Amino acid sequence: MNRRSDALPMRDGLTAALLPLGPAMWHDFAQTLDWAAPGATIDLLLAADAITDRPDCDRATAALILACAGAAGFHRGEVPAGFDAGAAQAFTRRLHADLAAGRFAVARFGLSPSALQLIHRELGPQGALPLPPLTFGRAEVEAPAAHVAGRLYPPSAPL
Repeated sequence: MNRRSDALPMRDGLTAALLPLGPAMWHDFAQTLDWAAPGATIDLLLAADAITDRPDCDRATAALILACAGAAGFHRGEVPAGFDAGAAQAFTRRLHADLAAGRFAVARFGLSPSALQLIHRELGPQGALPLPPLTFGRAEVEAPAAHVAGRLYPPSAPL
């Protein structure tokens, strides 16, 4: 695996770096979220919690983050090294309740077919965290940076 050396500085941590970048970046964060990635730490959970606690978090972003948490087993307290089981369960319960209550009214952003499959598998009627059907937007987003395992990188230049 090649390690990128052009990571953007995050003096105050991932959450502080992500929040000012806005909903498009948060959606990109959700689409690349991998709790078990090498180098993943509790910073991912703290960032996901802060993003999904924001009033301007998109429904697709919140649903995808919850589906990733469900797939990782966070609702059962199953967490990779570097995470806290109690914090993961509390986060999952809170986000599930918020989605079930319809807190995320805005649905601007779309999802890839694989993300939609994950959401259906984890949040559908037979999933580990069932929810009523959710609608999402269709828009592709252009994030101001790229996210990989808790690090931010400048956008890729076209070839």
